[in-house]
Amino acid sequence: MRDFNKKPIVLFFSREYQSQFFPTLVSDKYDSIHVTLSIKEKRNVESRGGIVVGCLEEMYGDLAEANIVFPYLDHSMGSDRYIVGHSHMERLAILKKCVTFWRDIYNTYQPHYVINEVVALEISEIMYIEARVRNIRYLAFGAFPVKKSFYWHDNPFHSSMPEKIQSMIPSEQDLIDAQAYMDKVNSGPIDNPFIKEYKLGKDFSRLKELFKHLLYSIYIRLKIGNKVIRQVCYGNAIGYYITEIKHYFNYILKDSSYDDMNDLNKDDKCIFYPMHFEPEATLFYMSTYYDNQLALVENLLKCLSEDQFLLVKEHPAQAGFLTQKIWLKLKNRFPNAKFIKAEVSSKEIIVRSDVVITLVSTAGFEAMILDKPVIVLGKIYFDAFDGVNHCETFEEIYDLLRGKKEFKQRKSIHIYLAKLIAMQNVGNPWPHDGLYSAKNIADIRMAIERGMD
Repeated sequence: MRDFNKKPIVLFFSREYQSQFFPTLVSDKYDSIHVTLSIKEKRNVESRGGIVVGCLEEMYGDLAEANIVFPYLDHSMGSDRYIVGHSHMERLAILKKCVTFWRDIYNTYQPHYVINEVVALEISEIMYIEARVRNIRYLAFGAFPVKKSFYWHDNPFHSSMPEKIQSMIPSEQDLIDAQAYMDKVNSGPIDNPFIKEYKLGKDFSRLKELFKHLLYSIYIRLKIGNKVIRQVCYGNAIGYYITEIKHYFNYILKDSSYDDMNDLNKDDKCIFYPMHFEPEATLFYMSTYYDNQLALVENLLKCLSEDQFLLVKEHPAQAGFLTQKIWLKLKNRFPNAKFIKAEVSSKEIIVRSDVVITLVSTAGFEAMILDKPVIVLGKIYFDAFDGVNHCETFEEIYDLLRGKKEFKQRKSIHIYLAKLIAMQNVGNPWPHDGLYSAKNIADIRMAIERGMD
């Protein structure tokens, strides 16, 4: 074991772009160690001076199967979108080997903190479970749309944290910033720094990215014969990229599959559901029982009366998704289903809608600012707001939409938003043009140091 200087040890789970970014977050207040999934990530970390104490790709073949007590996982074996096509015994072997991987690292290096995103993969879930057993604090970045800031999750499976939010005491500046953001949302287009809009009819950047990832996935498939390593360490998904390329062309060629909101009558009652990206942690971990959006939308349509329309908008980064046959079949069955193209502004739809229904989309947050009734089904940072309607069943949604029950009285979100701003950290730890700027690195380093208090 390396001899550290008796400072707190922070373990960074350095995946993908983080294998290049996390090594920059060195501090004189903590010692950094890194764990990677792939050998490529390990090389990225080491080339930037980071210390890698575990690489799953290198170690997997020698790992013993851990003894675990069932139930072990907090979520299901189907929550990881990459580990598929195995027998039950093979699947358990993967789980047990990954448990050994984290147990060995924790027992050897005894970190005080671990840094990661929200739990999005089974390997991350195991990382959290084993950290929790040892009282190791798990610091997970949470995205917030105001001022390109972020917060630390209370629970890495979701961002619902009512007690923490209600306990915050906003400053005068927080109140000013909250009002400024509300004014911005009310007066113009909503800028979410964590979502990139793809104008597919005007450029080919999305198509280039998809082909790039497809070719790399094919390369990994040919280079690495071990299926488990491909899935767990590289997230290899050739089929996914082929499907996304089809969506790209369908978005252009099947334009008639979409609806134009201008064709709706002024008095038509509209319910807005913004699609989530598939597959993603927002579905499999943050909205576990609603991860099948086709079934979800069908059930929402069953809640509508004859004079109500459901406006379903594609995620900005997944244009063409609603052109799939299974979705068009659903639309053919329900004439009050309207499919909206990815490039249409969410704010435009929110303003046109009478109600917004969401799992964990920021569209729900924006709708609250725009004084629209909001129904939330998932676990998200705005679900504790007094004016939000949190439904557990479709019967509850049915009663609200059909007027059998009253929506909660809408209140000003100003104070609640100020409390959210008060708990934010300056900086943006996700890929963007300023990721490696000296200021951004310093801001995130300081946020980690504060998070250790």
